[in-house]
Order: sequence, then structure tokens, then C-alpha cells
Amino acid sequence: MVRQSRGLQYLCLCILGCLLAVGLSLAFISAPHLAAQAQTDGIEQPGMANTTEDNAASSETLPNGLQPFEKLTEGLEKQAGLFTLYRDLQTDKAYLALRPEQLNQNFLLVATLESGIGEAGLWRGWPINDLLVQFREASNDRLQVVVPNTHIRNPGGQAWQQRLLDGSFSDSVIFAIKVVSIDPQSQAKLIDLSNLLIENDLADLDNHLGWGADDYNRSTNLSRIDHVAPFPKNLEIGTTVGFLSDGGGFNPFAALFGLSPQGLADERGFTLGIRYSLSDLPTQNGYRPRLADERVGYFLSAFRAPLRQGQINPFVRYINRWHLEKQNPKVDLSPPKEPIVFWIENTVPPDYREALREGVLLWNEAFEKAGFENAVEVRQMPDNADWDPADVRYNVIRWTDSLRAGFSGLGPRRVNPLTGEILDADILISAHNLLALQQQYQTLGLDSTPEVATYWQLCGQRSQSWYLKWLAHQKLGEAADDNIQGFLRALDSPTAPTHHDCAGYLGTQNTTFGALALAVRPELPRAQTERYIRQFLVALTAHEVGHALGLRHNFAGSRLLTPEQLHDPDVTGNQGLVSSIMDYFPPNIAPPGVEQGDFFPTRVGAYDLWAIEYGYRPISAAPLGWTEPADLAQIAARSNLSELAYATDEDVMDFIDPEVNRWDLSNDPLQFASWQLDNAQAVWQRLNRLSVNRGEGYGSLRRRVDLVFGYFSRHTATLTNYIGGQRFRRLDPWGSSGEQTPLEPIPAAKQREALNVLNQGVFASNAFNFSPQLLNQLPPDLWRHWGTQFSGAQLDYPIYDRVLVIQSMALSNLMFSERLARVRDLEFKSDSEDIFTLTELFDALYQGIWSEIRPFEDVALKNSNSEANVPEISSLRRGLQRHHLNILANLVLRRSFEDGSVQSFTDYMALEVTVGAPEDARVLARYQLRQMHQNIDKTLSQYEGRLALTTQAHLEDIRDRIESVLDAPLIGA
Repeated sequence: MVRQSRGLQYLCLCILGCLLAVGLSLAFISAPHLAAQAQTDGIEQPGMANTTEDNAASSETLPNGLQPFEKLTEGLEKQAGLFTLYRDLQTDKAYLALRPEQLNQNFLLVATLESGIGEAGLWRGWPINDLLVQFREASNDRLQVVVPNTHIRNPGGQAWQQRLLDGSFSDSVIFAIKVVSIDPQSQAKLIDLSNLLIENDLADLDNHLGWGADDYNRSTNLSRIDHVAPFPKNLEIGTTVGFLSDGGGFNPFAALFGLSPQGLADERGFTLGIRYSLSDLPTQNGYRPRLADERVGYFLSAFRAPLRQGQINPFVRYINRWHLEKQNPKVDLSPPKEPIVFWIENTVPPDYREALREGVLLWNEAFEKAGFENAVEVRQMPDNADWDPADVRYNVIRWTDSLRAGFSGLGPRRVNPLTGEILDADILISAHNLLALQQQYQTLGLDSTPEVATYWQLCGQRSQSWYLKWLAHQKLGEAADDNIQGFLRALDSPTAPTHHDCAGYLGTQNTTFGALALAVRPELPRAQTERYIRQFLVALTAHEVGHALGLRHNFAGSRLLTPEQLHDPDVTGNQGLVSSIMDYFPPNIAPPGVEQGDFFPTRVGAYDLWAIEYGYRPISAAPLGWTEPADLAQIAARSNLSELAYATDEDVMDFIDPEVNRWDLSNDPLQFASWQLDNAQAVWQRLNRLSVNRGEGYGSLRRRVDLVFGYFSRHTATLTNYIGGQRFRRLDPWGSSGEQTPLEPIPAAKQREALNVLNQGVFASNAFNFSPQLLNQLPPDLWRHWGTQFSGAQLDYPIYDRVLVIQSMALSNLMFSERLARVRDLEFKSDSEDIFTLTELFDALYQGIWSEIRPFEDVALKNSNSEANVPEISSLRRGLQRHHLNILANLVLRRSFEDGSVQSFTDYMALEVTVGAPEDARVLARYQLRQMHQNIDKTLSQYEGRLALTTQAHLEDIRDRIESVLDAPLIGA
């Protein structure tokens, strides 16, 4: 027993010794932390006064890598605001302190391109990205940066619904960031701003910058924070971000179109100034969201909510608008408590500031109709301003420059996505437009390869995508499929070249044509140029301010007046030129013989007044926005009035309504387009070497000729859309629209009129008549240095190709399979006995394009032996006839790109347009080929030995090709 007791005692002593050793070890391990905590708290701990230097060194960091707050912030300047900042003024080191109450809270992040490269979608002042962010605690030393899911919400819903939403949908955790220290007093967590903005990509720059940055990678080593400025409601951060080439060069398809940067000093890299604004979201400020109505064009903030009793649609849509409140709610017209103030940036040329001011203030007429007096104000930014235009506290009209036409203007806005309240807006005006209007064409950057010239000429037309595919296969060979698919996917992005560049290019081309018409037409005095420029700047500014107020495009806005009223100053002075300044309108150039009126709208239109009333007139509140107030519904009910018609971007993508277009005017776009063909011809006839400014070369004259070709082509496209066209209107089935239907076929008489204009003005043998002297004065520019793109074009002007492309595009659009199907369907959709049919379309085109052989179908020729009656088919006619034959043949044989041999873009169009055509079109094409074969036989027999050799050979070739088509097996039969 004694021996067992001693053994037990020995065991206990061993255990006690082990525990003591562990305790001492823990004490030594914990000592640095306790010392650091004591130092932080300012409390001296017993036994710690003689801490050695080694122990002091070991107290530099806390557990989990946290640094002592006092040590970290020693020598740093403390700046208070929405967030507290600790910053080293000598370096770019800055720490952001997040207080506990700021965690899990929404903040609005706004990223703006403060400085760019002047091209390739990287323009000064361009908006990059706006998003809500939250900082959520993941651990003591980690914060998650989260983008909350605002698309799915449950305002005022029940708890079980919220539990369902929480389990069904996710927020987006985009990255985690290290906490470097904690303030022991406020418990604020400090994070490194460089880690947030430079090392991590908070604003998603990689996906939201312009397409010019696609072939470059961000370099953290070349990036830095330049300055920070905290304010009570926002934090402004300026950064420089470096980009380096990935070594693979530019996307070959983008480079093919001259879309890669040209003005860089060295293509291996560049830097951009990125401005970040992190701001608080206003809450409990009296703002009430307002429900949207699809008949009134506002940008939206939409979310899905759980269905409730009596509710059909789960989506709640709020319009984007400013928070305006009357100073005196009891009176009909009152100033706002806080007006919407726009500042004109101090970089705007002084000569243009008044025009910009006038464009902004045009909107006060609309706000007066909504009950607000002087709702919009304009102020001039001082030359010595101590604030930055990108600061979210200021709405600024900014002036930006570029190497080539990129955009005319932009009116972005920053919105609270939870409510739709607009918090900030900036207007961008491109200085490049003024170069065009002043006829400084050599700086437009439009001189390039023939392929690029054709690409830009097709901007905004259906043929553009056909051309992209065709050119990719021709230029990129086996790599075409990968490159074209990647490039076409890029075209769907907000920064894609065809989105902004096409709109900017077409805007520049339209306004430039107007300036050119003023310069060369003697009946339009040069003294009007200054008036032309001023009216353009007023209208452009008003349009972009409309976007900043929340309004979307309205492409039905140009059809207010009759063509004859467009140049009546009494009418335009009282009613305006358009019903909405939110349309894209071309310059209103009078046709020959008509006295010139206003060039551009000088006031907002009836639709604009009504839209602002809908968005801003104070109305009674609705609980949670679920029930539309009666007075708001009454405003929207007036939408059936013709001057209040609305059609936006989605409505014109289908090319179905010829009376709702970009770049048209009047309630008869057919007549307006016909006038513009006359205007183009008039300008062509007056172009010569004297049209060139001093200091320019003949290449400038060539570009002017091309400019008119593009103008002519765009108005030709308007005419083609009448065939099989239908008017589309946004109507409420339960509204006051009565028996109106959303879709209504264009009357057959109008379709015939459009086809007749095309036959006479585009397809006729005498439609294009250029003097040889002019055509021999059109060599390209031969400069080869930075800022220019050596064209590689042939020295002589390719007049045949230019004309044939226009004719072929017009004919291809008329014979497009989707259009043929719509013409076929008109017999079901029209309640009139007069219906435009496929048979009529085929026959009218045959009569217009093959007039040299058609007489045999009608009456026997008298005096057929007369030499005057011998048909001669010109080279342009032969090209058009071959294209028509190709379309008919492809319809008959059901060819696709893989089935046929394609030698040119016109060949490709002839294939592309026929894919999926209705069977009735194939049958009619076969019948017409037989007719054509018979008439060619009669022509060759009647005029045997008297036809010009080229005509004889052409007709024989057509006849032989028809025989081959008729004898060939039907693909897919």
C-alpha cells in the first residue's frame, strides 16, 4: 500500500509539473499580446516595465496578423467624413476605417474614367460601373466585399416569404479583404485602400472598361492611389491604373476595322485615371418611388417580389427620377426645395457655353407643366474650382476630345437601385462634333481601308452583321469562326463599338452632311453655319440632359409635323420641330427649291412635357407602390394622342415600323427620305476641287463623296422598311385607346410608293450620274503616320463598287426572308381589300431591274428595227441584275453559305438574305426565272447582231445560268 501511495504521489507530481510547464509556456506566448494590449489601452501592467527590446519587437503584430492601432496610425493624417481615413501624405498609403454600424450597410460605388486615351471606348469622363456594395464581417481579420442582390426583394412581406427568398437566391461575394488593424476605442476595422481598389477589382474594370482595353491586363505594379477626399456623405478616390499588353496583340478582327488604339506612344502599355466615389444611400428623405408605365419612356429600377393577393406580375418597376419637392406644396407652381443644378465644366470652350446653358434650361418649360418653377439651374465651374467634375456631389456638363468620331454626347445617371432615385448625373459632349461641323474633315479619322469604309457605311443597318461575318471569313481564314464569334459576343457588351461608335458615327455623319450642304449649295448661305452649330449644340445638350433626368430615347418623336411644315418658322416656333427631343434626328436640310427653316429642334416637344409631368408631378402616395394612384393613371391615359407616341430602342431593332426610325423627320418618313435622296444628289453635283479647304488634299474630296454615299444609303434603308412594314404602338388594353391595335399594316398604297421611289431613285439605269471630272479628282489620302490609317485603297475611285453596294443592300433588304414572310402574312393581318402581296413585290422589282427585256411581256414593239430601240445594259445595271439573279437562284435552290461559292460581299448577301424564306417566295422565284429566260430569248432573237457585245454576252450568261438553276436538284427537297 505504501509503495502504491508513493507511486500515486509521484504521478500527481508529474502531472502538476506538466501543467505548470504548460502554464508558463502559455504565459510567455501571451505576454507580447498582453503588452501590446496594455500599450494600446494606456494601462501599465505589473511586472511588464522592464520589457526587453526583443519582446518589444515581438509586439509589432497582434494575433491573426492584426497590427497595433497606435503603431499603424502613428504619423498618419486622420481625415473624417463618411468614412474615417488614415493617410500618409508622402505616399499613396491610405487606410479606410469601417465602424461597426457601417458593416452590412449599402454604399453606392461609382467608377468613372477620369482620363482616357481619346479613342477605342476609353474616353475622358466615360462612366465605367455603378453598383451597391456592402462590407460584411467574415472573421476578426477578414471582411467580405458583397454586392447585395437587389433584383429579388420582399418589401413589407411576411417573414416566411423572406425565409424562402433567403434560401433561394444569393448575394454576390466578390472577394475578401484583410483587416489590418482595429481601433480599440470605436472598434472600427481598418482596411488598406490599395488592397480594395488596386489589388482587387472592386469596380470590375476588366469587364466594364472600353473595348480598347480588352487586349491589355491591369498592372498592380504600375497602379496607385493618387488622392483621397472624404466628405460627410461620400468618399472620393483618384487612382492611376496601368495596363500592359498581354503580348498577343490586338484582336485581329477588331484591328481589321481600325478599332485598336492608334494614338498611343507605345502600344505595349498605357495608364488610365479611374475615379471612385463611395457614397451613402439616402434613407428616410421623403422620396417616394414611382411606378413605371411602358407607354412613357423612363429608365427603370426593377425587382421581383413575392406575389400577393390580386397581383398578376411579380415585377415591380420604378422609374428613375430626381427627388424634387415643392417649397410650397399648396400652390400650382412653386420652386423646388432643392433644384437640379448642372455645372458647365471649365474645359468647355467659352464660345459654346451659352448654347449648352440654353440646352439645359429648355427643360424648365416641361417642369413648369409638372408644377415646378426653375427646377433646373445652370452654373459655371470656376477656373480655380477646388472640386473635381467626377465628384458625385456635382452634376457636370463635361467636354471631352478624341482622335476620331466615337460619340456625340452621353447623359449617364447614378441611381439608388432600391428606389429609382437619381443621385448624380454628368453630361459628356464630344469636341469631335465641332470639327465635323467646321468641316475639318481631315481630323475625322474616317479615312481607312475600303473594308473599314464599308463597315462604317453599314452602321445601324441589318447588313452590318452580314458584312462582319463575310469579312471575317475573307480576312481571317480558318481563324474566322473563333474570332468572329468572340467579336460578335463583344458587340453585346455596353462598351461594344457598334453600340456607342455606330450612334456616334451616324450622328457625326448626319451633322457633317448638313454642314457640307451648307458649304456647297449656293441657296443655303454660309452665314447660317454659325446658327447651324448653335442649334446643334442646344439640341444635343437638351437630349443628353433628358437622359440625365431619367428619360429614354423616343424614336417616335420625330413624326410631329408634315414634311411641308418642317421649314415653316411659324409652325416650328409654336409647336417645335419634333414631339420629343429624345429622338435621334438628322439636320433638317431643306430640299432644293424650299426655303430653309430651323436646322434642329429649339425647344422640347409635347411628349417631353408629358413625360416629365408623369415622372415629376407631385401625386398622392401609394402604399409600397403596389397600387397605381388614380391621378398617375390619368396622366398615362393620354398616351393615345399622336403627339405623345413613344417608341424606344427595342422597338426599332426589328425594322418593322418604317415610321419609327433613328435619323428621320416628319410624319411621312417616306417623303422625307425621298427628299434626302434629292439632297444627296444635289450635293454630289456641286462637289469639286473647290470644295476642298486650303491645307487639305484631294483625299478630303474623296471623303466628302463617301460621306454623301453613306447619307444616301441610310435613307434608302428607310424606304425598304416600308415593304411588309407595320406600325407599332404601345397601348394599354384597358386604356383609352379604343379599338386601336398595337400593330397595323402599312397601307398597300404606301408600300407601292416606297417601291416606286426605290425603282426610280436607286435601281434605275440613270439613278447615279457622276461627272468624269469629279471621279478623276478622288485619290485617297497618302499620309502614313500616327493618327492616320494608311488606306491601302486603290488610287482611282471604285465608283462601280460604291454604287453596287448601295443597290445590292437595298435589294437584299427588300428580299430578306423575314420581310418576305411579313409580306406573305399581310393577307391575314390587313382588313383592307387592297393588299400588297409577294407577287406584286416580285413583279415590281422585275419591272424596275429588268426593264431592258420587259417590253415583250406587254406589247409587241413597234419599229423594232429602229436602232433607237436596241437595248443597251450598262455595267451598273449588269451588276444589279446579276445580284437579283443570285437572290432568285438561291431562293429556288435553298442555298446556304456552305453550299455555294461566294466571291464577294454582294454574293454573300444574296445567300444570307434567302435563308429561311417562305416556300411561296421560292415558287415565285422559280416562275420569274422562267419568265426571264423567255424574255431574254426574245430579246436576243429580236436584236440579233445589233446588241452591244457586253449586252449580248451578259444576256447569254444570264440565260445559261437560269437554265442551270432550273435544271439543278432542289437542296433539301
